[in-house]
Amino acid sequence: MRKSQKRGYVCIRSLFGLLNGLFWILGGGVVGIAIWLRISYSGFVSLLPQHELLSLDSVGLIIGAVLFLVAFCGLIGAWFMSPCLLISYFILISILCGAELVCGIFGVLYREIFSASLQQELLTGIQAHYNTSKEYTGITFAWDHIQYQLSCCGVQHYEDWFNISAWPGNFYVPHSCCIPSFQYMSDCGQLEEVSMWFPSGCYNKAQIWLKERIHLVGIIGFVVGVIQIFGLISSMILFCFTRRRAGFKTYTAVKSQSFAV
Repeated sequence: MRKSQKRGYVCIRSLFGLLNGLFWILGGGVVGIAIWLRISYSGFVSLLPQHELLSLDSVGLIIGAVLFLVAFCGLIGAWFMSPCLLISYFILISILCGAELVCGIFGVLYREIFSASLQQELLTGIQAHYNTSKEYTGITFAWDHIQYQLSCCGVQHYEDWFNISAWPGNFYVPHSCCIPSFQYMSDCGQLEEVSMWFPSGCYNKAQIWLKERIHLVGIIGFVVGVIQIFGLISSMILFCFTRRRAGFKTYTAVKSQSFAV
């Protein structure tokens, strides 16, 4: 192998191993945080009670486990130059890229259906589970936090809180719906005075919040794409080199034996 080729190979292997080592640690950290949330907060930020897999702790556990597994294959494969682990890494990254592409296409094609379904699920969550039992404490905490942070009330408007299971027959809203100048009043959500409440719904506010930061989403998506492409190319280069080196050693051993005879 030429010196320039050897330096290029060492550089790719080192960068590939370092990158996967960082993601391996990150994946382990995400799994640890998700387990802590599951044990300590029992469904924290579970805004969709009928879809427990979409709660923050469940999503974090799935993403962390996938990241940990993929990065482990890349790190150990690069360290020991294992063809099996390197090709496994290539296949896993290819599957992830394909899944991301399919989800993106379906998200664009059926965004209206997904949006309507999501709004209905959120509405069902606050109507049936907000402040009803300790089992759904996560929903209560999550909605109060969101409404305080985004200065909003309900999914589409404050009327979403009227006549829910927590206060049947009453036109109340949570205290987190009160505008700052009335939050000192502990019962402002029960006075049925709409001028004291945030007029905008949280769904629209969340959309506006995302649109204002769409450039960050684009940058993150671009960086993730570049990292995945680098992983695909690097793992294939290392795999091919490993196979070629194994073939060279086998050929040398056979040739030496023939001369010995």
